[in-house]
Amino acid sequence: MIKQVLFAAAALGALVSVPASAATLVSEQGSAATFAAPAGALTFNFNAPTSAFTLTNAAITSGTTPLSCVTGCSAAPAFSDGSGYLAVYGGGTASYQGSAAFESVSFFLGSIDTFNSVRIFSTTGALIAAYTGADFTLPFEPNGDRSFPYFNRRVTYSVGSGEAKIGGISFSSGLNSAEVDNVVFAVPEPSTWLTMLAGFGMIGLAMRARRRRTNVVFA
Repeated sequence: MIKQVLFAAAALGALVSVPASAATLVSEQGSAATFAAPAGALTFNFNAPTSAFTLTNAAITSGTTPLSCVTGCSAAPAFSDGSGYLAVYGGGTASYQGSAAFESVSFFLGSIDTFNSVRIFSTTGALIAAYTGADFTLPFEPNGDRSFPYFNRRVTYSVGSGEAKIGGISFSSGLNSAEVDNVVFAVPEPSTWLTMLAGFGMIGLAMRARRRRTNVVFA
């Protein structure tokens, strides 16, 4: 009961300080809990509907290649359950575009590097937001560490009220590699919004993107 009251109070403060129309980007440090596949996630476990993604110099794979690897190299995301994941190699892209409308997209990004990038699209294919790996690890510059929680993260992007809904996403990498797992598109439940807003109120971290207003929260 006390926890519910605290969440409600924090959420009220967040509603005052965070514009309802602002998009939100939540970046959480890697752990077994943040890696775990949310309900409805695309897990890339080989038997999943991987055809949803168009792959160019990318593959569904498992395990970790030796550090001496030169091409087609990848590392299983930290805290992985050991099953398959999506690896986007140097110069490659993995993209999904659909017509269904979602309010959020979440994914686990492993061994984050500055040359990794993520783009989020509307249901019509218009670009909504674009990020590099460094945007997910501020204020630190990512170095591709295969095990450090700060460079293996669960990222959730949500649109604000009145904004174009999410219909697609793409992952790309300038060099080997971008490793992705447990991607899920969703329409958040009211309780989820309450928890997110509470986090915004308590953490109080926000920044303005160059093209559009986005509230960014690191945990």
